Amino acid sequence: MARVKTQRAVYPELAERILQLLRERPLRVYEIARRLRIRKDSERYEELLGTLEWLQQQGLVRRAARQRYALSSVDDATAIEGTLHIEHGIGIVRSGHPEYPEIVVRRHHLNTALPGDRVLVRPLRESSRRKPRGEVLRVLQRARDLVSGTVEYDGNFYFLVPDEESYYVDFLLLPDRLKGARHGDKVLARLVRWDDPNKSPEAEVVELLGRAGDPRVEFASILKEFDLPFRFPEAVEEEARALAHPPTPEEIAQRRDFRSETVITIDPADAKDFDDAISLRRLPGGNLLVGVHIADVSYYVPEGSRVDEEARRRGTSVYLVDRVVPMLPEVLSNDICSLVPDQERLTYSVLMEFTPEGELRRYELCRSVIRNCRRFTYDEVQQIIESGSGEHAELIGEFHRLAQKLRQRRLREGGIDFETMELRFRLDEQGFPVAVEPKVRTDATSLIEELMLMANRTVARFVRERSQQLGLKQPLPFLYRIHDLPDPVKLREVVELLRALGIRVRREPKTAQEWMQLLQEIHDRPERMVIHQLLLRAMAKAVYSPYNIGHYGLGFAEYTHFTSPIRRYPDLVVHRLLTEYLRGKPSLQRIRSLQEYLEQVGEHCSQREQIAVEAERASVKLAQTMLATRLLGRKFWGMVTGVTSFGVFVLLDRVFVEGLVPLRELGDDFYVFDERRYCLRGRRTRKSITIGSRLRVQILRADIRKRQVDLRAVDLRQR
Repeated sequence: MARVKTQRAVYPELAERILQLLRERPLRVYEIARRLRIRKDSERYEELLGTLEWLQQQGLVRRAARQRYALSSVDDATAIEGTLHIEHGIGIVRSGHPEYPEIVVRRHHLNTALPGDRVLVRPLRESSRRKPRGEVLRVLQRARDLVSGTVEYDGNFYFLVPDEESYYVDFLLLPDRLKGARHGDKVLARLVRWDDPNKSPEAEVVELLGRAGDPRVEFASILKEFDLPFRFPEAVEEEARALAHPPTPEEIAQRRDFRSETVITIDPADAKDFDDAISLRRLPGGNLLVGVHIADVSYYVPEGSRVDEEARRRGTSVYLVDRVVPMLPEVLSNDICSLVPDQERLTYSVLMEFTPEGELRRYELCRSVIRNCRRFTYDEVQQIIESGSGEHAELIGEFHRLAQKLRQRRLREGGIDFETMELRFRLDEQGFPVAVEPKVRTDATSLIEELMLMANRTVARFVRERSQQLGLKQPLPFLYRIHDLPDPVKLREVVELLRALGIRVRREPKTAQEWMQLLQEIHDRPERMVIHQLLLRAMAKAVYSPYNIGHYGLGFAEYTHFTSPIRRYPDLVVHRLLTEYLRGKPSLQRIRSLQEYLEQVGEHCSQREQIAVEAERASVKLAQTMLATRLLGRKFWGMVTGVTSFGVFVLLDRVFVEGLVPLRELGDDFYVFDERRYCLRGRRTRKSITIGSRLRVQILRADIRKRQVDLRAVDLRQR
């Protein structure tokens, strides 16, 4: 009788780490294990062997000479599966393949693929290109069948012009399926058929949203575009109302009582859901006992309930320009779970004792009850920090000094300090954007940021130490927030760009010290923010996973999300895990069940987070374009944020609108794209325009339908 080979489990995160190592050079098994810090007598070693076997079966890894493992090669006849992205009109298929992580696809090679589709792509031999080129063989799975856009009639046919700039083709609307839509209407349409790239894709109208240009209609189209469920099913709302009861005396008696302590919240002025509160007490020896108290959503939302299933489906709250799409019904998120002032609220608390220098000496996790005695805004706290006076000034001063110590320690131990820019829009009564301002990092925002980072890190540490207390060889199943090493290809490209800009970079940064040296090198440059954005694009995306590989950007060996359970489902999962592990040791069967569950939840919530990011970005782009429609003809100074073969992108001062200056609108010369130096160079004047260049431009057009702003250069004398 033939022996049946046992199928080993597959560990995706481990597979990716192995591929990352083999991109450097072929390695023996023991070399891979040593680099990944896996001992031969551990269970993880069996997982390593099984993953190597799976990678060979997938054709990604091969056995090379002298018992080494190496990456497999791909020839032109090989098809690679990946996801199509359209960026500035250029198709890019991204895959997990070690040799072809990104393949550029020209328009005539896209076949019938649309943005987000899973496709089979065949690499083409073009050795002179910076990135490999390819052609789409076929579409494996459509990313979505619903598209929002504006109806146009050319006298013969009705077309749908998609809202998203990434759609490179208009859709032919079937005349008998218009549902009464007319020229200029905003609609939601469904793709019916597209099997010939030489013809237009066919679609049918499924919902009439309103007239194009109406701000409420335009912003509502974002919900349809990304399939965001703004309303909750009535059964979910009804269950939420039944769950939203005040805590009983019996429940309060089982918890640590912090109602007599000074507990405060610090949030944006327009915040409605308060996840976190903080307290601080100086101990006799001079140390500080800090409490981070997080809304105990898990008490009100039982696992498997209708509210829980809906929250899991949504994954996260989505913060659009004109509204919030909440993860939980309002009766929970803004009321009974929210840590509003002067009300008893159930919380999960992390108590941390710090030395005056910010060193964590001990910690404790417990379920608790608090009463928020003061709701501060960031602006109020910032004013108290700067003036040294005001309500609870001494307490806030203590928090501020501790947060500074924690930040210094974090950066010294490996954290990377990137700057990002978020925008806040002010809308008029009709919902039209009339003003915008950047959200800036202040001492007040850093205060909360550092305390939340420390609480999240401490919770992850607890799981490791609890696992050891329970005598387990492997850590208890947990949901980590992980951040992998930067993509080496993307990082190399960004470093080449920085060198072209005249920035001294000896090699691609790897250690925290090398990153901080690079960031220090660009600190005083006016284009600092743009460069930070370029560096961030080279970074891997942080995701949720039960496989801990650490958090590269923060420099943490272990990290999780615990502090925002009202708006993030992974935090709610973490709260439930903590409660279970504080009770005792789970059974082996339960551990296996949790591991499988956490893999599914981690992948789903990472996907929902990415959708939220894309929706928020589209919402901001729409608001910028709408704002630009009221600034037509106005002239602004701005900074070049991107250089392409067809023009330059410029971010305007004061109004923070980004638009394109096409080559034809540069005016004083014929400019040619110098790919090696990442600049446009004038043939006659030899003048160069590159990232960070300052130009004076005029707003020519603002197309709300396409979310696109066109600019004209009026002064190329760079300021």
